[in-house]
Amino acid sequence: MSGRCLVVCVALLLGCPPRHDYTLFYAHQPRSIVVVPVLNDSPEVSAPAVFITTVSVPLAERGYYVFPVYLTEALLRDLGLPEAGLVHQLPANRFYDYFGADAVMFVTIKDWSTKYLFIWSSVEVAAEYVLKDTRTGAVLWQRTQKVAQGSGGSNLIEMAVAAAVNALMTDYRPLAQQANSMVFTTKGSGLPTGPHHPEYGKDHDRF
Repeated sequence: MSGRCLVVCVALLLGCPPRHDYTLFYAHQPRSIVVVPVLNDSPEVSAPAVFITTVSVPLAERGYYVFPVYLTEALLRDLGLPEAGLVHQLPANRFYDYFGADAVMFVTIKDWSTKYLFIWSSVEVAAEYVLKDTRTGAVLWQRTQKVAQGSGGSNLIEMAVAAAVNALMTDYRPLAQQANSMVFTTKGSGLPTGPHHPEYGKDHDRF
């Protein structure tokens, strides 16, 4: 067996994640991103309002100018687009017309729940991210990220108490922050650094 073949086989056995194609992303090199209201596929009505507060900071830390999310929402509402479902149906070039942004980020919440199984519970947040070029509509980057935090008790009484407390006190914001941090920074699948980051143009080997 050749050395190259051996490396490939070992990589497959170790479950190495495949590298994503960044050709379109690097061809367009967005500098500014507008994050539009979050679409909610979960039954939790408060999820979008919480999630939207966690997106701007990690994107800005990656080196992009991010349009203020609340001003973005207010402007879209003034334009007759009060719901995320309507906003997500718009052609990407409309966001260049409205904001002059290089790219638009669409986020859809896929899961926002607490699940219970015997003496174990899990708080879960999952979201799909799609970044589109506002001039061509091309998808520059698309990922899905899920995070979960598990807990449990040593007996049924502890489980019942924990379930009641979790139902009332669960704070999903830290999990949303974790999801955003992971999806934007993970080597090989995250978002390459933007022009306001010191590593801009130097991290092609990571993405």
